[in-house]
Amino acid sequence: MSRDLKFWGLIGFVFIAAVAGVMAYLALTAPLSGKLRLGADPVNSEPYEMATAIAHVISRTYPGLEIEVVPTGGSSENMNLLTSGELDLALVQAEVISRENVSLLAVLYHDLFQLLVRDDSGIEKLKDLEGKRIALPPVTTGQYRAFWFLANHYGLAPERIIAIPMNTYQADEALVAGQIDAIFRVRGPRNSSIRVLFGRTDLRFIPIDQGDALHLRQPAYTASFIPKGSYRGDPATPAEALPTVAVDRLLVARDEVPEEIVRAITSVLFEKRRDLALRTPLAALIRQPEIKQGTMLPVHGGALSYYEREKPSFLEEKAEFLALIFSVLVVLTSLAIAFTRRFYERQKGRIEDYSIELLELEKSAKGATSIPDLDICKHRLTEILAEAVDDMRHRRINAEGLQLFSFVWESVNYTINDHEEQLRLGPGPSGYAGGSANVTARTKSNNNRKRQMRQTRRKPSQESARTDS
Repeated sequence: MSRDLKFWGLIGFVFIAAVAGVMAYLALTAPLSGKLRLGADPVNSEPYEMATAIAHVISRTYPGLEIEVVPTGGSSENMNLLTSGELDLALVQAEVISRENVSLLAVLYHDLFQLLVRDDSGIEKLKDLEGKRIALPPVTTGQYRAFWFLANHYGLAPERIIAIPMNTYQADEALVAGQIDAIFRVRGPRNSSIRVLFGRTDLRFIPIDQGDALHLRQPAYTASFIPKGSYRGDPATPAEALPTVAVDRLLVARDEVPEEIVRAITSVLFEKRRDLALRTPLAALIRQPEIKQGTMLPVHGGALSYYEREKPSFLEEKAEFLALIFSVLVVLTSLAIAFTRRFYERQKGRIEDYSIELLELEKSAKGATSIPDLDICKHRLTEILAEAVDDMRHRRINAEGLQLFSFVWESVNYTINDHEEQLRLGPGPSGYAGGSANVTARTKSNNNRKRQMRQTRRKPSQESARTDS
């Protein structure tokens, strides 16, 4: 690959990485946008008031998010519309929830079972409802089903109860006019329509004192009470804390709603609670689901990411352990580097020992005056070669060191052979014709070969020095 091609390839890679980074940044910082439909109960009801407050504060916090509040017949209808995809969010009572395609965002507040009767109705307890006229919420609401669940628990005969489904306005007017004897509602404490009723006619609450037993049959129901003086302070209405049953009012969403949008909505519920409470006091009761204890409805991933925002990440949670591992790795790496350096130094020292011994051997060979003395030197030279090969096999010297050793060894071997030839031939003029010239030639050749050996020995040493640095 040419240098220009590598350069332009690098430039292209950097450009693509930069574009990808910019696109990722824009995607993460882009303002939220979308249009969602939020289902609530009929207009002027507490759930509708809560839904309107939520939609208003969300639109102010995230202008790109448009929440349309849709009035419905109640929790049962909301759940059906969620499942069919006609709603994206809804307020529902906990006992009508379905696990199919629906997830939980938050617990908004708790609704209370509230059974009111006229003072002149003669109704003192639940069993007295038999033969009386009672106004119930519309059939599509969870309140309607809650009453019949309650009646079944207390053993009321359905055929002996004159139940008339009505909307809130119709039921209020009928009760004031004496056309019905009682009304049943599942509403928040200090409900505005009930508070108005106490100012228009004489009413009483009927206690519902088996909340714990009802909880065994329906876990969504829990024992609770209506606080003394909730609807009037003097005279106190109710006159004392009245036992009753509570059920949570939930904000739920379809699973398909994007997690980033659900997280934003959840953040508004808790971080803008003051703004919500200015529009509906019930917003002060908004709370997080009991995730650790388990919920009857799965928590939406977006809401869960908000609730766990302060939960330490895996790296933070395992910081001490990872620090220990890192420290151990650093120590092991340092030891490995030190061991490698020491091993290399030992290899280098081994070569230096061989070189010194070879030079001493060369000196001894030059001073030899007989062939037997040279044979001793040659024998030792062979032993040194065998030792070096064995060291190479056991990694006591490396290939570079062996190469340097071979040059020195060959130089010494040549010196010994040359000196042996001189001893065998004797002096030039008397030993053989042209001896002096030949010796001179051999001497020059030997000197040239030694000079070449020294240059070759210096070159690996320089390379080794560069490697050490």
